Amino acid sequence: MNVIELKNDHEIHRYLDALDERGQKAVAVDVEAEFNLHCYGEHLCLVQIYDLENEVVIDPLRLKNGEGIRKFFEKRDLLKVMYDSMSDAALLEKAYGIRLKSVLDLRPAVALLDYPKQSLAHVLEEELGVAPLNKKKFQQYNWMRRPIAKDAIAYAMGDVRHLFRLKEALFAKLDNRGLLDAYLLQNLMLQDGQNSRKNRQEKYEKAKGYNRLDKSRQEMFKELFLVRDEFAKRLNKPPDYVFSNARLLDLCKNRVQDPDVVRQGINRRIARPVQEELFGRFAEIVQRGQGTSREG
Repeated sequence: MNVIELKNDHEIHRYLDALDERGQKAVAVDVEAEFNLHCYGEHLCLVQIYDLENEVVIDPLRLKNGEGIRKFFEKRDLLKVMYDSMSDAALLEKAYGIRLKSVLDLRPAVALLDYPKQSLAHVLEEELGVAPLNKKKFQQYNWMRRPIAKDAIAYAMGDVRHLFRLKEALFAKLDNRGLLDAYLLQNLMLQDGQNSRKNRQEKYEKAKGYNRLDKSRQEMFKELFLVRDEFAKRLNKPPDYVFSNARLLDLCKNRVQDPDVVRQGINRRIARPVQEELFGRFAEIVQRGQGTSREG
């Protein structure tokens, strides 16, 4: 099956009109995104759709604005069958101000059925005998790179084309176990909770180990984190490339006083003047944190 690319908002509108004309009220959807792995920030990179007749992709980076994508994701009378959609919903809201609507998320069904491994790849293999396509090769693929390789497109479509079959298999099991109503409620609660406390947290609050720091160390971590983020954005590099999360946490947890330890954590591939500027900012925060500790 050939993959159709919708290249502009007009083509997206025509596609949605064609679905309406066919009476097709459900599509399977997945996305590929960049999350501070190859460059700074979070970016929607590819939207994959399967409508039982066509395999379709939308490249958001080629669109002049997000109007067509907004119409697709916010279309009330089009059910989007997805898997573990909450991170996608958060990204859509952050990147485009889009509120993902009319979603049937299969992840709560898998949780209710108590699968031992609940990633989509494991569930597809266990339930449908579908082995992941070159998963290792594409786990850290740079979806910001253009053009997207043909085998990467094939990989991206690999999961979404099976979501309808997975839905039928999971619903049959839910029905047999008397869990269908519980699932429907879980799915509705998931959509209602898209703006939950977890999604509203600041980035530094979500960092591993942050919650185990005391209040003064959390404040120090926040300052360092935001300065690092500022430099990462300026360099268009992942924050972890500039100064790793593990080292950042270590500075705060142990209240490191040795300037050399601070300097050693800065990526040596960064231009020397920028290194020195970052070191100065970090050293000031660390020193101020030490003063706060002594006063406490």
